[in-house]
Amino acid sequence: MTEENLAKAIEMSSNVMSILDSWKLSGDEILKVLSLPDDVKVRHLGQFRKNKPLPNSPLVVERIRHVIGIANALRTSYPTNPQMGTFWLNNKTRRFNNQKPIDLIATGELESIVDVRKHLDCAYDWFTDEN
Repeated sequence: MTEENLAKAIEMSSNVMSILDSWKLSGDEILKVLSLPDDVKVRHLGQFRKNKPLPNSPLVVERIRHVIGIANALRTSYPTNPQMGTFWLNNKTRRFNNQKPIDLIATGELESIVDVRKHLDCAYDWFTDEN
């Protein structure tokens, strides 16, 4: 990996960790959401916030894309008040059988993470229905 690519990967990792931190997920929940390898422990998460890129495995990359997609959709849905995204994530929603979207995300189940993204991002939902 070139120095430039490494710097971009570290920046992206830091941004993803900032998103997950803003959602108030615990370390164990972050491990599940990103489906990090078993050798990555909660104590290692600080490295991803500062100076180490997240693993470049297809599973982790897919989950990173969903996290970023959810964050972008929340920003689009609530452009004038960033706190509303966190508010929405932490309130029960009929669409999810009166469960909080953040609780679905925190399970780490890919299907649940994708369901939250589809609910927020109709373009992504349309794209997945077409394929």
